Amino acid sequence: MSMKGFPFEDLPNTAAFVCCHVLNGEKPILRVSHDEDGYWQFLCGGEHKTEDAKIISLKAAYEIDTSTGGLSDMEYGKTAERKNKESDRIIF
Repeated sequence: MSMKGFPFEDLPNTAAFVCCHVLNGEKPILRVSHDEDGYWQFLCGGEHKTEDAKIISLKAAYEIDTSTGGLSDMEYGKTAERKNKESDRIIF
């Protein structure tokens, strides 16, 4: 664990992508990816336009939904999805 209470190995100020729906609290995080280039994405799982993407810190993304901390050891190139906020994630 990189710092107390923060489960990711990446630094808390690491840039992460979120969609505007997640950032505005309109929809929960239903899709998380840890891209081959090391970037994290926290999305609602819906359709998006380029302008829907926002950049925040990894810590801010984690604070939106702390259950994402369970994915902190997800390998590069992997994606996790769930049907709703209460369901288990499927990683592929």
